[in-house]
Amino acid sequence: MVEQRVRAPALQRWLLSRDGVRLEGQDHDRRLSELRTGLARHPAVRSVSAETDADELELTLRALHEPGYLRALAAVDSEEPLLMEEFAAPGMAPDTPVSAGVARAAFEGVRTAIAAARAIVGGERFAYALCRPPGHHAGPGWLGGCCYLNNAAAAAYTLLAGGAGPVAILDLDIHYPNGTAAIAARMADTSLHSLHAWPVVNVPSHSARPGSERERLVEFRHAPAEERYLSTLAASLDVLSESAAAIVLSLGYDTVRGDPHGSWRFSPEIFVEIGSLLAGTGLPVCVVQEGGYALDSLADCGHAFASGLLADGEDER
Repeated sequence: MVEQRVRAPALQRWLLSRDGVRLEGQDHDRRLSELRTGLARHPAVRSVSAETDADELELTLRALHEPGYLRALAAVDSEEPLLMEEFAAPGMAPDTPVSAGVARAAFEGVRTAIAAARAIVGGERFAYALCRPPGHHAGPGWLGGCCYLNNAAAAAYTLLAGGAGPVAILDLDIHYPNGTAAIAARMADTSLHSLHAWPVVNVPSHSARPGSERERLVEFRHAPAEERYLSTLAASLDVLSESAAAIVLSLGYDTVRGDPHGSWRFSPEIFVEIGSLLAGTGLPVCVVQEGGYALDSLADCGHAFASGLLADGEDER
């Protein structure tokens, strides 16, 4: 478990709904505290602080995001949240405010993802980047959906640069990863599978469209039964395992019942099976934290996932 160095009690005070209604922000540091508690229940989980060289951080970010966007994000110096309308996702109204604290944490989130991927390059079987805010809606030159910089893409880039590719990105957050899709389409030796809810709220239409032949999407028009979801996941892993040498898992816990940004009702125990399916591929897995805001369930979710992933006694960093 690689822990983010910079944290704050609360980052996003508010965000806008698709109808322009201001909603209370849900990205609190308690999210990471609950997940840390749950993961640490497993005796094989060990915690390290995210340490990434500043030059590597800059190199990775410049490979993924547009220079003007990075400069604008780094230049934010006010703690008062405000919308940067020019950086809204294509076809979408701006919904995610930025403050100096948010920007600092976003850069540290990428640092954490790089450090976790570096552990995989160094020979670890599993690594878990416990970071916030999430990143899978952040595209080459845009932010949105509580995301500012793309942590999963940073992990994939690090794995490829370290010779651990080809890489499969598997997104199990309830929302479609529009930012990851846009970046991954430009990355050779990278495939993307996403299992998400329909309608898709973070693209202009109700459905997402694959950005390349290396992207596979599964949209559930109704909340799936756990058995159906797991069988669909197993099928995706079978396909990904045929060509990938490592997996980046964009893991959202917003599929559980009671999540304020979700609509499904999975139990935390489903993550035992999800972890077991990932371990069953035999591939290295770099986990990157995405959504999940049902605070009272997160510790159980994290522990369940670790229990499934580490059932054979492997260490997780």
